[in-house]
Amino acid sequence: MPIARRTWNKISATRPSSNFSASAAPPPASPEVVAAYRDVVAWLPKIAIVAGASIDESWCYPRKSFDKQSMLWDLNYFKYYFLTLGGVPFHEERLEEDFQVFSDYLLAADRSYFLCRDFQSRNVMLHEGKPYFIDYQGGRRGALQYDIASLLYDAKADVPFALRDELLELYIAEAGKHAKIDRAEFKKYFPGFVLIRIMQAMGAYGLRGFHEKKPLFLQSIPYAIRNIEHVLNTHGLPVDVPELKRYSSASWPRRPCASSARPN
Repeated sequence: MPIARRTWNKISATRPSSNFSASAAPPPASPEVVAAYRDVVAWLPKIAIVAGASIDESWCYPRKSFDKQSMLWDLNYFKYYFLTLGGVPFHEERLEEDFQVFSDYLLAADRSYFLCRDFQSRNVMLHEGKPYFIDYQGGRRGALQYDIASLLYDAKADVPFALRDELLELYIAEAGKHAKIDRAEFKKYFPGFVLIRIMQAMGAYGLRGFHEKKPLFLQSIPYAIRNIEHVLNTHGLPVDVPELKRYSSASWPRRPCASSARPN
């Protein structure tokens, strides 16, 4: 259904551009954008917990939950469409071993909630000051951490780091109104879900940018890399995945070029 531009707006802190600086923090968001994000974050647990309790997952497609198969699909999407097409060298066997360890770590989180799956800024519409959510056809059972990770670490929005921390605390508090939330347990798995979400998005950037030659998607890559570096430097991961972590280093190309290189 077409949406009238005059009455509907997308929530977004900023937009990716070619003038990226790896050392610069994201620019501050306007008060209106901050207020919109707070409203969205307050609503999100109601979808995941309250509405999620009555959802019949048998209708979810292509998977009923964000299970190990879903995770491995996303990780391989990143491997083949970003690393391979971007000409980033990697050791396939070691990376696959890390994928197994990493997915097992994520599977230990409570996945009894509903996740929209693509909860990014472009899928939040504002109408008369109220948020509406679209593009959740890939929704399924999953962890509470996934959708908030998608929103806060959306490369296209480039939300200020301090605001991300504030919104994450707000999300945990709001979720606690509807379910018993162990804050330490939630944060134990949060960086992992941030990482897998960013890697899935980077696979999409590689497919659209490298393969389909749509340069706009390539502009998001440096922001996504900075997001990975930030979450690993500030939160870390409680599992040993050295090959996976290696791609958060400064040796990553900030503006990779399309390549026909095959994995090592």
